Amino acid sequence: MRILRLVAGALLGVVAVALLWGLGIVQPPESVSRRIALFAAAYPGHVAAAEVERIPCPPLARLRFYVVCTEGCEGVWRIVGVRGLDADNLANLNRLPPESSDEVRLRTNEAIARERLRLDAEGARQMIGCYLRLEGLHPELLLREADREAVERARAAGEEAMASVAEALDDPEALARIAVAPAADGFAARAYYWDTEREGRPVLDLAWTLGRDGRILAFEARGAPVTGGTASGNSPGTPPT
Repeated sequence: MRILRLVAGALLGVVAVALLWGLGIVQPPESVSRRIALFAAAYPGHVAAAEVERIPCPPLARLRFYVVCTEGCEGVWRIVGVRGLDADNLANLNRLPPESSDEVRLRTNEAIARERLRLDAEGARQMIGCYLRLEGLHPELLLREADREAVERARAAGEEAMASVAEALDDPEALARIAVAPAADGFAARAYYWDTEREGRPVLDLAWTLGRDGRILAFEARGAPVTGGTASGNSPGTPPT
């Protein structure tokens, strides 16, 4: 009887943990979340050959984002959101014709809204960093006005000078270059971005309106469309003017 009680207790514990995971109250181990993202994106394909990479997003305690690729992202290439044991395919980056940026933004906003965030200015800055990474952009290439001027001087001086500026920008605190101010709906934020993966390597003037719950309410890129390299090739908001 004692053995039966021990087995019953162990089973009850497993059920309780699974229930907490399923409700999203307690996050499962990272390895479990990665496996969930993998199957949501690639099953019934060659899941064993898939690569899964997490996209950091510190403001989100329970929602995790992953990029899932097969065949060097020539096969499956998706962004998946995982909360507890639930997974949502947020973006299919290889779909033809491509998904509209509005569709992707709507799904991502819905997933984030369920987290019921109440961001302060620093949280808004971190959330914008999350959106940049979802777009395959690199926070270390954000610029302040002085950095933008340094890039333009280096552009005139040649490749070696530009490489030196790029190296100096590689800072783990790069998100501090985003200017954030309170707005009626949440926060207004602005920064320059050096799009080194685009022909001509333009400097873009980026502007966001972010809700206090973390949703992007508006986005604009002046100078050229934003293009991504890791996650998405589309900008998530209003086309540049």
